Amino acid sequence: MYIGFENGFKAILAFFGLLALSGLCLGEVVINEVELSPPDNGTVWVELYNTGDSAVDLTGWMIQIKDEPWIGPIPLSGSIDQQGFLAVDGQDSWTPTGNGTVYLYDNAGNQVDKTSQQSDDAYNDFTYGRMPDGKKTDTRADFAFMMASKGRSNGHGMLQRT
Repeated sequence: MYIGFENGFKAILAFFGLLALSGLCLGEVVINEVELSPPDNGTVWVELYNTGDSAVDLTGWMIQIKDEPWIGPIPLSGSIDQQGFLAVDGQDSWTPTGNGTVYLYDNAGNQVDKTSQQSDDAYNDFTYGRMPDGKKTDTRADFAFMMASKGRSNGHGMLQRT
């Protein structure tokens, strides 16, 4: 009977060990804000937000901006802290039209998040951002037209819902 208890105890330890390891990736990374029409011929950028309680390794992840006629890939590396923000710039040579869709892919090539097509041809300091940070219902209502808040919370500056 002692042998059965020992095997059961090992199984419980293995279960909790796997649970602990899986907890390292509990965060969900979302596209939190996009600037597709930067002022003064600036560079387009995308802000990510980690909604989870653990850091997420972004090595091998990819952001892709589709703004016809061009598609702009932004390779990612490093990590994003728990409930943290990460803003990444596109290339200076990109010529945005302000009408784009942004995709986020994980290191296995799976689509993790996607914005609806956003339209902003004003070339000013207004962007499309999730209100509140990380809101993800997979509808256009996730994003609001707001004053840019690159690399920080979108908790203020909302003008209108789209």
